[in-house]
Order: sequence, then C-alpha cells, then structure tokens
Amino acid sequence: MTLRDEIHDHAAARTLTVGDIKIDMGTREVTRAGEMMELTAVEFDLLEKLLRAAGRIITREELSKDVLGRSTSPFDRSIDMHISNLRKKLGHQAGVLERIKTVRGVGYILYASKRR
Repeated sequence: MTLRDEIHDHAAARTLTVGDIKIDMGTREVTRAGEMMELTAVEFDLLEKLLRAAGRIITREELSKDVLGRSTSPFDRSIDMHISNLRKKLGHQAGVLERIKTVRGVGYILYASKRR
C-alpha cells in the first residue's frame, strides 16, 4: 500500500455519507448536496449519531445520553429542539420522504437512501 492509498483510506474512514449528506469527523464539516452547512457542536454530534444509525430508530433517551451527556427528564425538550433546528438547516424532505422522522413516543429515524 502506498502513502497515497493510506491517506485516501484514512480520509474515507473519517467521513460518513448518507444520501446527500456528508460529514467529516476530522474537520467537523457537513455538506448537503455539496453545499457547506453551519452546525453547532450539538447539532453535529446529533447528526453524526443519526447518520451512523440511518434507517434505524434511535430513542430520545439514547440521543440525550450520547449527545448531551445526560438522561432526559419528563419535560425535557432539548433533543426535540435540536432536531427541529437540524431539520431547518438540512431541509425537512429527502426526496419525497421526511429526512428526520419522529417516531412518536420513541425517538427519531433518519431516512437512509444510500449509505457509504
């Protein structure tokens, strides 16, 4: 393996692409359809968690523990607000499907068209 191959493999390992969304964990950059997106640190961590689990439901409790570092309380809406902000920035739709779908009483699921 050449140095060039190693550099390419390393760069590919630190990026995650689902549909038209691509994140680079090394630089914490996010693009949607090739356009740079400005996200807060919490929004980035939340998006990374959703992309890694694309096509699967993630509970609000899991998101809160992994992204915010705390358990949810009965009236805690912080994850919901961050999801709302993420939807506004990324767009609500991915084609004809809802990009980040709420699974009532459970959590959220990210529509997975293609995962790389």
